[in-house]
Amino acid sequence: MLVIVDMQNRILDTDDENYVPGADKIIPKILQRLIKARKSGEMVLFTRDIPIEHKNESEERIELQIVDELAPLPEEYVFKKNYYALPPEKLLDVRALTEKRKKEKSRIEVVGVELSICVLANTLALQSALPEGDFYIDSELVAGNKLNETALQLLEQFNVEIE
Repeated sequence: MLVIVDMQNRILDTDDENYVPGADKIIPKILQRLIKARKSGEMVLFTRDIPIEHKNESEERIELQIVDELAPLPEEYVFKKNYYALPPEKLLDVRALTEKRKKEKSRIEVVGVELSICVLANTLALQSALPEGDFYIDSELVAGNKLNETALQLLEQFNVEIE
């Protein structure tokens, strides 16, 4: 399974408080990984952050959309969240989806942004929902504003394989 965390337009806008330096450089790399996942029939799951203050507004706001290059296909899953990690009910949905596709539990790769917050939080939350899974992060496919090396070291302590 490939999990793509919060790759939304706002991370590319230097005027947005959620701008992530280096995010533009990982998009082509994530796209290559996404193409590989699609060709092999791997399950693809996206998280889309809708900040709590916008939860009742139209979700069509351009800055809240997933970047065009990585736009989900109809058969791929997009889970909205209002905080750092997927909420418990969404984690149960992910678990149910993987029950139908048992091989998806064996190797779970997490990519995206904000490494020290959202990637970290979602990886740990998904580990609790899919404890039998082997989690993996390619350091070339994540970006963040701060504490990136510390986040990777911490994830390693939680048995996440880091390349």
